[in-house]
Amino acid sequence: MGQDLGIDLRKELGLRWGSNGNDGSSTAGLIESFPPPPPPAKEPHHMMAKKKPSQSSLNSTSPTEPPNRPLPPRPVSKLGGGLSRSTTNASGFTAITPLPPPSMPPPSVPPPSVPAPNRPPPPKPLPLSVRPQVPLGMNPPTRPGTSTTAKTTTSAATAMELPPVSTTDSKPRMSWTSTAASSLNVPRRIKYGQGKYSSVELVPQPSDDPDDPLNWPTWRKEVNFWSLMLMVAMTGVTKTIFMTVNAQVSQLYGVSYTAAAALTGVPLILSAITGLGCLIAARMVGKRPFYLGSLISFFIGTVWSTNVGFEGAYGQCMAARVFQGLGWGAWDALVLGSIQDTFFEHERNIKITIHAITTTATLWFPPILGGVASQSSAGFTLQFTILSSFFALAIPAIALGCPETVFDRAYTLSAAASAAPTPATGLSGFGLTGTGRYKTSLPLAPYRLLSWETACTYLAKLHPYTYSTPISPSLLLQAPRAMLAPTTLLLFLVSFLPISALWSFSSSLSLIFHPLPLSLPPSSIGLFFFGPFLLSLIPVITFNYFYRKYSTIFTSTPKTHLFVTAVGLVLSFIGILTFSLHISSSLTPDPDSLMATGAKVNLPAVGFVFGLLAMGAATLEHGLQRVTIGESTAFTSRNLGVKMRNEVDMGFGVEFYRKVMMGVFVMGTQTGNWVVFEGLRGLGLGLGVAVVVLGGGLATGWWLWGGMIKGVDGWAVGGVDLGEMGNEGAGIKRSGSFFDTD
Repeated sequence: MGQDLGIDLRKELGLRWGSNGNDGSSTAGLIESFPPPPPPAKEPHHMMAKKKPSQSSLNSTSPTEPPNRPLPPRPVSKLGGGLSRSTTNASGFTAITPLPPPSMPPPSVPPPSVPAPNRPPPPKPLPLSVRPQVPLGMNPPTRPGTSTTAKTTTSAATAMELPPVSTTDSKPRMSWTSTAASSLNVPRRIKYGQGKYSSVELVPQPSDDPDDPLNWPTWRKEVNFWSLMLMVAMTGVTKTIFMTVNAQVSQLYGVSYTAAAALTGVPLILSAITGLGCLIAARMVGKRPFYLGSLISFFIGTVWSTNVGFEGAYGQCMAARVFQGLGWGAWDALVLGSIQDTFFEHERNIKITIHAITTTATLWFPPILGGVASQSSAGFTLQFTILSSFFALAIPAIALGCPETVFDRAYTLSAAASAAPTPATGLSGFGLTGTGRYKTSLPLAPYRLLSWETACTYLAKLHPYTYSTPISPSLLLQAPRAMLAPTTLLLFLVSFLPISALWSFSSSLSLIFHPLPLSLPPSSIGLFFFGPFLLSLIPVITFNYFYRKYSTIFTSTPKTHLFVTAVGLVLSFIGILTFSLHISSSLTPDPDSLMATGAKVNLPAVGFVFGLLAMGAATLEHGLQRVTIGESTAFTSRNLGVKMRNEVDMGFGVEFYRKVMMGVFVMGTQTGNWVVFEGLRGLGLGLGVAVVVLGGGLATGWWLWGGMIKGVDGWAVGGVDLGEMGNEGAGIKRSGSFFDTD
């Protein structure tokens, strides 16, 4: 009260004296004569401790309470007061105008509470189609929780606050979703690569299941890949193992040269048939059962062949080769699909290149070493003995390093959605219930390199039979329909003559050069394979390793078909015609001496033109097949899963026709007329002309009617509805985004 009274009195005196026109100095002196107001009384410390400030008092200012922050320094006026403002009137006198008194409630009334501020609601998240994307390190993919993160893991949809996905949006859907995810409103975040591929969107998008082959750790993918490459190499060695010793085999068993060549032709035809069966059945039961079965069959045939090097054992040798041919099929038909199942698009090209190099190199390099090994006392069986030692590594590699790679990601998405709101951990690819459905996988344990727990967990996923899907006619006819596509047939017709001629001439080298007058041993005959080995790798590496750049040029320039086909056909024509005519003219007996001396044969030149034939065949195979099939499937497939499946089916369809014709040519061209080499001359002329005429005509037809051919491809595989002429409903059977899961 004393403080308030002093203030009011000072204001009243200042106002009255200033209005009477007295001197300002006397007014200031009178005001300054009053003592300053006493400071506010402080409460005892024990009372202040009990008093808790309210939230409203912290956020508001009351005239009866001091502010919560330090007061600014008190201003000092020249007139001696800081609570009034001075004005100068026209007479030169300074008047002090008091400030209006503050309006304060009675002390007994509590201060009014200040309501909470009305803050605007948070902005809604942007749609996924326009939301900026970040690399994997900043936007990690949703994964099932581990034992170390199980307590803090929340569902991906709750954590991201994503809006529900609409499948009726007029805008094109991005690749983050799939058909199953869209229809079930299961949002999926786009996942990116790691390291230098952190800005690369993963194609195809993996699921959230750790058993998905796309989610395997790198070491597991590499073990699976190199285990498959080991078996591809071993099967390739056995395909050409008899080419340097056919003459010795014919003499040992007392059979014709055609029967000796059948040891190579029959397994080729059987491998084509078994490969087609494996490709169809793998859609229903997975690839691993056929890998294991083919390994057993191939092991029996190879080990059996080590004990057939005696007279009269031709039947046993043929039976062993039948087992080997049955074992070749799975490794020829399923390996490319396993690579697609395991690796992303940006990782796949180098793996496919390694697979192509392995396949080509193990065909044409082993005869060089096999000829040397066959000159030992054990004969040609020593080759099988050496090869059998590699099973000590191949058997555990396939049994332990090649799990099932077939994985149904669309089923995983639907099952994860049905389990909401509980965060889904995905579905395991191992173990089946009574209804044939997947069992849910257990949460991941903390990773340890070597432990009993991790070993048991890994071995539990290595059952021989881990995948199953209902059988349907459409599923059984996928591969056969792709084999009947026009692109498949055209690629076969363009390339089968050069490749068949290459295998036919390879099988006849022992018949030509082992008898008189040259009498070359197997080690010398093996030197002819240096040409095919070195020259065939040039187009294999070029067209596969630089596939991305080459495919862009190939698809943007229609005449590229003609150029690549022309190069392959010209090389094949030169190789076929020069090989046959030079050998026929050099080894045909002179009319005077009735005996061929063999002095005219230029063996290095024969090896070189033999290599040109292999180079032309490889150009037609690797320069046309992969890029042409890729262009056709991209044009006709409704989504990425169908495209990848059709690539495998159409690629093996071309291989199926080729292998059948290769087997026929190997057995059918080894006739008795070759003794006087007239048959070789006629065969070379006929094949050379047919290669140019047939290949050139087909390439021209592809250039003129390529669009129609691709449309018929889509109709053949069931991806395009041709309809009637002029029907607006005809076209690709789209189902959502191209990047959807099949």
